[in-house]
Formats: sequence, C-alpha cells, structure tokens
Amino acid sequence: MPFLDLPPWILSLFLAPFGLLLGSFSNVLIHRLPQEAPEDRNVVTKPSHCPSCKAKIKPWHNVPLFGWLWLRGKCAACGWRIPIRYPLVELLGGVILGGAHWLLPFGTLIWLKAVLCAYALVVLFFTDFTEMILPDVIQFPLMVLGVLFALPQLAWPETLTKAWGQGDTLIQALAFHNGLQPAPAYHGFEPTVTWQASLLGLAIGYGAPALLNQIYKWIRKTDGLGMGDFKMLAWLGAFWGWGPMLGILFLGAGLGAAVGLPLMLTRRSGGQTMLPFGCFLALATPIVVFFGRALWLGYLGVVG
Repeated sequence: MPFLDLPPWILSLFLAPFGLLLGSFSNVLIHRLPQEAPEDRNVVTKPSHCPSCKAKIKPWHNVPLFGWLWLRGKCAACGWRIPIRYPLVELLGGVILGGAHWLLPFGTLIWLKAVLCAYALVVLFFTDFTEMILPDVIQFPLMVLGVLFALPQLAWPETLTKAWGQGDTLIQALAFHNGLQPAPAYHGFEPTVTWQASLLGLAIGYGAPALLNQIYKWIRKTDGLGMGDFKMLAWLGAFWGWGPMLGILFLGAGLGAAVGLPLMLTRRSGGQTMLPFGCFLALATPIVVFFGRALWLGYLGVVG
C-alpha cells in the first residue's frame, strides 16, 4: 500500500493548508532572524506582532493568506501597510508542501529533503533580498543535515514504498534513496548523493567560492562574495553533492551577472553595486537539481 493512500490531487488539498502555516512561520523567520537584539530574534515564545506599532496580532487576523486579504493588506491597529512579501511567502509555502509530491515520491527521504531545502531557500532568499543577510542559525544546521541525509540509504538501501501516479497507477519508489526518483509529474531518475559526494560538496562548496573571492579581492581590492554565500553553497553541496553545487554556483553567477552588469555599466555607486548573491543561488537551485544533467549534456553536445 502507498505511504498515504490518497491520489495526488487530494493529497495536495490535504497538505497545502499545512504548507500555508509553514509559509507563515517562514515570514516570522525572515523578519526576526536578521534583528540585532536577541529578544527580537526569538521565534519560539514571542507572540506575533505588528512590526510598526508592536501591537499583538489577533489569531483570526493571523490566518495565513486570508488574514492579509481580510485586512486588505493593513495592520488592524495602526493601518501600517503589510508588505506583499507576507502573503507571497505564505502562498509559496502552500505551493511547496502541496506540490512537492508531484515531483518527488511522497513519504520518501528525497521528498523530505527537497521540502526542507525549498523552505530554507525561501527564507534565505528574502532575508538576503531585504537585509543582505544569510543567517547562520539556519545554514549551520543545514550543513549537518545535508550529510546526515546521505546515511539512511546505507542502512536500508532496498526499502520500498508506493505512491499514486497519474490516473490509477502506482509508482514504486525507494524510501531512502538520496536522489531524484519518478513521481506523478516527474519521470527522471538521478544517481544517489553518496556520503562522499555530500562531504565533498560541503568542502568544495565553502572552499571554491572562498578561492574565487580571494582572486576577485586581489583584482578589485574588495570582497566579491560574503561569508554567508560560502555557507549557503556549503550546505547546498552537502544536500545535492559537489557536481550540482558547482552548477548552482555558476548558474547563480550567471544570473547575478545578468542583473549586475547593466548596473555597473550605468556607473551606479561608482561601479560598486552590492547584489544579494544568495537570491541568485536560491533561484538557480531548482533549475540545477531537476534539469542540471540535461543542461550539461546539452552544453557538451554543442561544444562537441
């Protein structure tokens, strides 16, 4: 029997509300983790409040997505305009949890890893976009988890589970396979991320950009990357292996160049324009994870 005996679309309806709640919690992390005072970084016991007037938010005003719509995007106490980021992150949270099982077999290790990675990327994207900060409190645990995710397949390599596919078909999946597997809307199969690849990804993910930054600093006399970017690449390498991590680095650099070069040509800030590189890494990650091998083989075909 499947891990949860529900067709994919019913499973989406069941999981999406919980995803909205996780999106709401992601908003809390995005707002509080960059704060300087320790009490302002408390995401466990400190109740939800308006960032402007500090008034406590009533429970019915705090319902993900619908609360923002009911209040018409304004604080009920002071009228402060709530940024569009809040409902956007909540919506992304619903899409992640409600849609992940279409791309990865539900209830498997790779599904859990991808969901965790996706929520982390959402939080890091917006903390970097708004505050130019990639919080260590998120990134250090992810480095450890990335390596730990490679271990269960060593103990239970042949454990099988089943999930609903399209129509009335059932998909058989390896429960602890640390790589992509066929799912209702995804039919590829990628090699496992071994513990060796994970450790190499962790080491190279931190070391390679640090070396590039030193070269850039030698040429331009200033840092090209922040320490948070090194750590982000390190945990992405631990999650997906050293090969995809390098793909994420170079694609992220390409996306950053596409945005940064026009700004440099306009000579803004004397040609020195700070860009949130973590945002570009976050955007590059799903592209490389799902299409990296196809893009690489296509590139080799053109070069060859």
